[in-house]
Amino acid sequence: MGGFFLDSSVDALQQVAGTHNSWLVALSILVAIFSASMALQTTHIARASDLPLHRQIAIGTGSFALGGGIWTMHFIGMLSFELCTTVQYDPGLTLLSILPGWAASWVALQILARPRVSTPHLILGGVLVGAGIGTMHYSGMAAMQMAPQLRYDPLMFALSLAVAVGLAILSLWIRFRLLRTRLTQTQRLVVAGTVMGLAISGMHYTGMAAARVIGMSETPQIALVFNSTFVSVMLSTFTITLTVFVTAANGLLRYRQLYRKMEDSESRMRAVVETAVDGILTIDGRGIIQAFNPSAERLFGWQAREVIGRNIKMLMPEPDQSRHDSYLSNYLRSGEAKIIGSGREVTGLRKDGSLIPMRLAVGQVDLPGEALFVGFVSDITQRKELESSLRVTAARAEQAATAKSTFLATMSHEIRTPMNAIIGFTELLLKSEMNALQRSHLNTVRQSARSLLALLNDILDTTKLERGTFQLESLDFSLKAVAEQVIASLRLSAQARDLTLTLDYPADMSPFYKGDPLRLQQVLTNLLGNALKFTEQGQVTLRFATLDGMVHIQVSDTGIGMTPEQADKIFEPFVQADASISRRFGGTGLGTTIVRQLVELMGGSIRVESEIGLGSTFHVLLPLRLGHAPEPARADSDSMPLPPLSILAADDVPQNLELLTLILRDGGHRLTIARDGNEVLARFGEQRYDVVLMDVHMPGTDGLDATRHIRQREQAQGLTPTPIIALTASVMDSDRRAARQAGMDGFAVKPLDAPRLIAEIARVLAGDRLPAQGARNPSARAQAARQAIDWPAGIALWGSAPRLARAIEGFLAQQPERHPLPKDTEISPDGAAALESLHGLRGAAGNLGMTVVADIAAQLELRIRGGQREDLGLHIEALRQALADADAALHASPALAEARQHPPSPCVPRAEVRARVDELLDCVDRGELNDAALEAVCEHLRASGEPALCHTLRDALDSFEFDDARKMLRTLQDRLDRDDKDSP
Repeated sequence: MGGFFLDSSVDALQQVAGTHNSWLVALSILVAIFSASMALQTTHIARASDLPLHRQIAIGTGSFALGGGIWTMHFIGMLSFELCTTVQYDPGLTLLSILPGWAASWVALQILARPRVSTPHLILGGVLVGAGIGTMHYSGMAAMQMAPQLRYDPLMFALSLAVAVGLAILSLWIRFRLLRTRLTQTQRLVVAGTVMGLAISGMHYTGMAAARVIGMSETPQIALVFNSTFVSVMLSTFTITLTVFVTAANGLLRYRQLYRKMEDSESRMRAVVETAVDGILTIDGRGIIQAFNPSAERLFGWQAREVIGRNIKMLMPEPDQSRHDSYLSNYLRSGEAKIIGSGREVTGLRKDGSLIPMRLAVGQVDLPGEALFVGFVSDITQRKELESSLRVTAARAEQAATAKSTFLATMSHEIRTPMNAIIGFTELLLKSEMNALQRSHLNTVRQSARSLLALLNDILDTTKLERGTFQLESLDFSLKAVAEQVIASLRLSAQARDLTLTLDYPADMSPFYKGDPLRLQQVLTNLLGNALKFTEQGQVTLRFATLDGMVHIQVSDTGIGMTPEQADKIFEPFVQADASISRRFGGTGLGTTIVRQLVELMGGSIRVESEIGLGSTFHVLLPLRLGHAPEPARADSDSMPLPPLSILAADDVPQNLELLTLILRDGGHRLTIARDGNEVLARFGEQRYDVVLMDVHMPGTDGLDATRHIRQREQAQGLTPTPIIALTASVMDSDRRAARQAGMDGFAVKPLDAPRLIAEIARVLAGDRLPAQGARNPSARAQAARQAIDWPAGIALWGSAPRLARAIEGFLAQQPERHPLPKDTEISPDGAAALESLHGLRGAAGNLGMTVVADIAAQLELRIRGGQREDLGLHIEALRQALADADAALHASPALAEARQHPPSPCVPRAEVRARVDELLDCVDRGELNDAALEAVCEHLRASGEPALCHTLRDALDSFEFDDARKMLRTLQDRLDRDDKDSP
């Protein structure tokens, strides 16, 4: 190494001093910067190239130019170094020194051509580039031939290598860093090229600073001296020319590539446009068609050569044809777009003059100095035809729904009209005396008619729910009381089937909510009724809870269960868990559909969990708001008997008028009849009536027109409006609204139910129209006594009026002891004793037909449960009076006298009862009825104090619920067997 590095023993005076030509130094730096900039431009071309070969050609030629530029910069820098001695260069070594420069350039451009580079790769590339440039520099220095010796300062030598590597890394890094700036491509190229050129120059001149020339100065030989400036300029010119040539060649190569890509893109675009399903049109700022694809030709019927160069408005019908140019000019002037950049439906004009519906979308193409608009049009004829057909279908569906509703309303009217006579006259006949067989047949007729009426109501409810015309009320009510009422109404059916029916209502859950209690009762009755129907043994449970602010109702049973497929369809109309041919369980399958529709109408949800053989659980979630304790109904309102009234009744069906006459005259009322609206107006002009019962549908002047004429006459004469009650077989809400708009005050639906009709009359009559109870005349008091007992309902349970009279007499005699009336001052805080007494009183009175007593007892029970202790004394007194009225009605009835004259016949022998039960079971197994056996069994049940069980058994057989009847009869068999074993 002694021949390479400077020996420390060498004196500074022995070193030959040299100087640099500043112009040549500046020229070398400019050459380096230019070469670096052109090389970076080449790498940009390489990065943008799609073909690997073109990329490598760009990198290779750029490396060749950059390597030449580095070598030229180095040689000019060497020439700029002036010594007082003759210097010659070894040609071979000088040329070989360019090879490390090319290698370093190739490595640098390979790195710079990448879209991104990692730090390790950046450092490694910098080391290789710095080492390559350093090798080129020192090999070029070694080509110098002169008398003095060339040595290097070790410290500066190491520093030059470090500077070379560091500046190489910097020059590579600066290019990637500039990509994250907002500089333009040219600005980044100038900055990066300047940094790289200065780095190359810095490496060279740092290495020159490490050189030391040892020896004696001498005068240069003139012959060997050549003009360094001239040589430098020549080399610079050659290098710059070569670099420009390389850059230009790569630029041409890139241009050729871009041109081919453009041609390919144009071909693809042309193929897309020509094969597009939609029509594509291009117009300029004046509306002149510039392009017209084949789909547009098929769409409009014009050839492209026929429309190109003509105004686009030729493809538009009036008035768009006249307005188009103004639309376009307004847009170009104001920039306010109406159709540009959006799509809309328009009508196009074909070559043959026909119109075609189409979808048009217009976009603008921004070109320098030119405005082009591209329109995309698609034929929507089929869609329009589909929309038209859908509208027709929707209209037909609406017409069908309206026709169905009209049909149902008409059928409801037509069916209810004869049913009015069937049920009404059956009720009247049941009030009369007849033998047991006749009463059994009449009960069957009445039960079948009411079953048909219930089915009709279900169908109408489903129709109204589907059409969204069903209206819900929002009232304060006791949810717990509604649940208890439903449980109480179904308890007899459960007991008859030997099932346990339980209610689970948490003590910490509020009993009062706001909603529609009647529809909620309908939901619970349907779910519990289905659970009892499909459960042969075990229990049915009604459970309440709160879940996420909603009321959670569960109806669980241990019945037959359902498969997952059946559970998925259970809420569809006319679908049951058991749809076999035998239809063991009966029913229409509408119950759960109505439940689902009602629950959803209330804003809730319903689902079912079920497993075959294990039972089912229905979950109902309802968003009921918390409410307040409802105001109890007045004890003397609906249950108050009516005084004798003067009533005008109008109906075009003679049987209906006959039925109304029998019902109302039995109550002591004076009845005037009319057969149409004109006769109503004539009768109304003759005298004043307390109330008018008006059939809505009558020939000639119907009930609505007659009502309007009456209201107009009353208003003109300053008369007090007479209450008018609509009589109709229709249950549609529209009919109710029409009745109210005509001026009617009440609504009674056929078939008429006598108690409900009387209650509706009492409701529409103002309070001052009914005489006070204490001011009634003797006939009114007797009338009140007669209505204190619902004889038809009681006889239906007990079989005859004398038997009912004996049961009522016994109950009234035992009532003070078994069901004592509480005193308001003696009721405990929880009211347990009072509630127990009232609950028993209500149930017994209901079974005996004492509806007034049962209603008042139920209201009292509700008040005590709700904690409403005010005015309890008045209600207890009303209950006491109702019991007195019932006692008076009993003693005024000839049934009691008949019962006392004819004591009860001895009980049917148990052996005969057992034989009758077996006989009836055999008939049930064969699907037959035996009225004589049924009457004997019912006679035994009534004599045993179980008329309700008799009624339930009769209802099951009348409804062909043979499984229920079979279960009740077997339970009765078991009881008779136990009684036989227990008897001596």
